[in-house]
Amino acid sequence: MSPWFASPTTSKPSHDRIAITQEGKLIAMGKNYTVTAFSGGLTTLNVCVPDLRYIEYVLNVQLEASPLSGTYPQYEVVNKKITGNVVGMTIYGAAYATGTTITAEVIAIGAP
Repeated sequence: MSPWFASPTTSKPSHDRIAITQEGKLIAMGKNYTVTAFSGGLTTLNVCVPDLRYIEYVLNVQLEASPLSGTYPQYEVVNKKITGNVVGMTIYGAAYATGTTITAEVIAIGAP
C-alpha cells in the first residue's frame, strides 16, 4: 500500500469523495497512519487527498489512536502545512506509548 494514503485496517477506505459544492469544488477525505516509536513528544505525518488536484482549505482533521490510554489530552495536531494535495502535520502527544498506531483523517476542499 502506498505510504501517501494508507489505513491500518483494510475495512476502512483510505480516501473518498464526500460532496461537490454548487461552485464545482470537491470535498474529499484522505487517511494515513503512523506507528509511534517513542513514548512521547512529536511525530510527523503526511496525508494525501488524491481526489483533489490541490487543497484550498482543510475542513477537519480527526485523529484516532490504538490502543487507547486513559490520559487526557492524548494527542493533537499542532502544525499543518498544505502542499498541493498533501497535508503535512505535526502531532503532539506526551501520553501515547511506544507502538501506538495514530490514524489521521483529513477532510479538505479544493479543485477536483
